[in-house]
This record gives sequence, structure tokens and C-alpha cells, in this order.
Amino acid sequence: MKIELPKKFGTAIKLSAIGVFTIYAALTSKVEKVNSLETEYNDDIIHNVVPHETIEEINHNLYFMERKVVQTGMDGLTVEYNGVKIEVQKPQTEIIQVGEKFIDTFIGSITGYGPDCKGCSGIVSAGQNVKNGNIYYNDSKYGKLRIIAADRKYPFGTIFRISNSKVLSEPTLAIVLDRGSAIKGNKIDLLFESEKSVPNETTQKNITVDVVRLGW
Repeated sequence: MKIELPKKFGTAIKLSAIGVFTIYAALTSKVEKVNSLETEYNDDIIHNVVPHETIEEINHNLYFMERKVVQTGMDGLTVEYNGVKIEVQKPQTEIIQVGEKFIDTFIGSITGYGPDCKGCSGIVSAGQNVKNGNIYYNDSKYGKLRIIAADRKYPFGTIFRISNSKVLSEPTLAIVLDRGSAIKGNKIDLLFESEKSVPNETTQKNITVDVVRLGW
């Protein structure tokens, strides 16, 4: 059985559809890309950017301090026109995986020394002048690092993370830039500004050393 709607009712449906389309077009005609510098907005539209969130996840297959973006973050956008609010784009969370894998880990011992120690020239074996009390090295990837002496099996540029040390209040990144006749095996020597500034509690056994990078 065929049912025919009144002509007036059909016209109303058409007009309603056109109205919705017109409002949608008005709201979105000037909003093309949320993150584009070329975005233009209709002055009658109230637009609000919704910042995206960033979360970090541990990835046991990535090395320590390595970061991998697995989902790019994107801001969201809502627009309001004549009291009508529409979500044009939902925010997308940025997901970053952070590594905590080490090349190696060993239990060692630590001592301290100054650039003015007996037999020291004030210049570490890798060539940096530390006579002015500069006990740090700025690495392009890992930032500000303490300078240490270590066994020759660890090439210059090797980075350790030292934990459980009484003289270091928290796990500390250090770079191998020096040698020492008494620094063998798993023993490391931490550089201080001078011999007098080396705290007595520096000398310690059973510290935890994680190898973050092996050489440059």
C-alpha cells in the first residue's frame, strides 16, 4: 500500500534539512584545520581549542632515556554559533614510550679525587681542562654529567648511572673521561673541585652502576 504525505509536510522536511545544513556550513566553513597557522574563523563563531594530553609509557625494549612517539598529539576544537555548540575535532592524546633498558649493570666501588691530586695534571685523560673546578661535561644527548675515571675496558664517552651512593643523593649520570692507575675493574673515581672538597663518605663499596652508553 502506498502512502503519500501531504505536500505541506514534505516541504517542511526539506526546509528543516536545508536549515541544519546551513547552520553546519556556517559553523565549519571557516574552520578547516585546528593546528594550521592559516586557519580563519568567522567572527560570529566562538571557537575554543581543547589542549591534548601527553602520557608516557615504559618500553622495556628501548634503551634508557630513549623516547619514541607512538601516537602524535592533536588539540581538539569546539565552535559555538548562536548558542549552538559543536565539537569539530576531539583532542588526541600524545603517547610517548620511554626506555629504561641498560647495556649492562654491575656492583662496584667508588672513590673521589680532585684535579690537584698527587700526580694529577688538572687535565683529564680525554683532554678536558678541569683545573678551574669544572667537574661536569655537557653531553649533546644526556645533558650535564659528572666526570669520572674508570677502567680502560670502558672507552671515553661511556655513560654510567650511579645509584646507592652515600655522597650522591640520587641516581646520577656520569661520563668516563679519565683513567687512574688504581682504577681497575669495577672501581670508579668521581671528580670533585679539589682534593679538600672530597667528602669522607665518598669511598664506598657495593654501589650500583648501570651502563647507559658504551663510548661516544
